[in-house]
Amino acid sequence: MVVTYILSCITIRTKPCKYFQLNSPWFNLDKGVFSKLDLNALFPEQWRLDINTLDDGFRPDQYPVWLKPEWGENADGVYCANDEADYQQLKARILKSGRPYLVQRSATGEREFEIFTVWESPESTQPATFSITEAKNQMDRLPVNGIYNCHTSYHDLTDRLNPGQQSRILENIESIGRFPISRLCVRTAAVEDLAKGDFQIIEINLFTPMPIHLLDSRYTNGERWSMIRKLIMSLAIATRNRNQALKEKPVYTRMTHNQIRYRFSTSAS
Repeated sequence: MVVTYILSCITIRTKPCKYFQLNSPWFNLDKGVFSKLDLNALFPEQWRLDINTLDDGFRPDQYPVWLKPEWGENADGVYCANDEADYQQLKARILKSGRPYLVQRSATGEREFEIFTVWESPESTQPATFSITEAKNQMDRLPVNGIYNCHTSYHDLTDRLNPGQQSRILENIESIGRFPISRLCVRTAAVEDLAKGDFQIIEINLFTPMPIHLLDSRYTNGERWSMIRKLIMSLAIATRNRNQALKEKPVYTRMTHNQIRYRFSTSAS
């Protein structure tokens, strides 16, 4: 996908490195990350889960809660505390590492969905790519779903919804912000509830959000390749059409520096 993106950018005469400027308005330059704490503040109150900085002074008022790094790495380092004993044990270990962590209240919905979008320009009336994918896990009651969890499977349910339902879901997403590329993770009771606005947002990925619907096992390699080519060309067009009047931020270098620093400190300890 990376090679295809670079070739697509060259074809339409835009610089591939500018990909990292697509979501730069939401990049916290002081912290050098797309902060989950900042992004959570963008969510309308009815969809937002309580989230706090993990420190010695904070104590949850109910369980379970999720402990997660302030910036994500495909669910790496995410833990669930089912009770006070779990929480205290995890907190002691995490605070010792020195990595910034957050505590998030658990969502009540039984099913987890990923909503992926790519918009080619700020003036677009419809996204170039739009998918709704369910993450299923039959092994754990409160799973940490991700591409490295062998018990997680992904199922593209976009076609389950009619055009009216899809439009209402897109309106809900746009009420948070028009992100050139994003993957929004939510929990609710049923896929149809997404159109009704009955869901809770776990988080939104703005750095390098993988189009998770491509992992649906129903698709053949040929179908995946066709979707990848269309998606990647749309992403290259979005890169060309980015707002060039905005001051650029060192998104890639700062994110990479933080990841290397964390991994080095973890291995050293």
